[in-house]
Amino acid sequence: MKFILVSHGDFAKSMLGSAQMIVGEQNEVQAFGLYPKDDIGELKSKIRTAIEGMGGEDMICFTDLFSGSPFNAVVSLMGEYPIRHITGMNLPMILEAFMMRMNENNTREDVCDKLISQAPETFIDVNKYLEQTLEEIEE
Repeated sequence: MKFILVSHGDFAKSMLGSAQMIVGEQNEVQAFGLYPKDDIGELKSKIRTAIEGMGGEDMICFTDLFSGSPFNAVVSLMGEYPIRHITGMNLPMILEAFMMRMNENNTREDVCDKLISQAPETFIDVNKYLEQTLEEIEE
């Protein structure tokens, strides 16, 4: 299973670096950023080259923001390549994807389904969490 991360600026590259710091070096993953002076056509070309370089199969693309330019670049390639695309990526999502692909029995559909089902759990209102924890301790 291969992954491509695409974002505005350095977000995707930094996320990949942070994830690798936690789970170790990862193969068959590339990260791309779109910068203010970049052309979306160039970004699309880089993503296409990466997809083809990784064989074009069993691919999941992650983007940072629904309907943003990186998102649109990936969407424009979805008709050409059999890729899965998840937007709204965050570090817990990427870490889980890396861990899930270690199990050869997991398909990319399994990975995508689990990531989407777990997405709400990656957001925690820490103030409410701490209040609840304090209440439980006091009981």
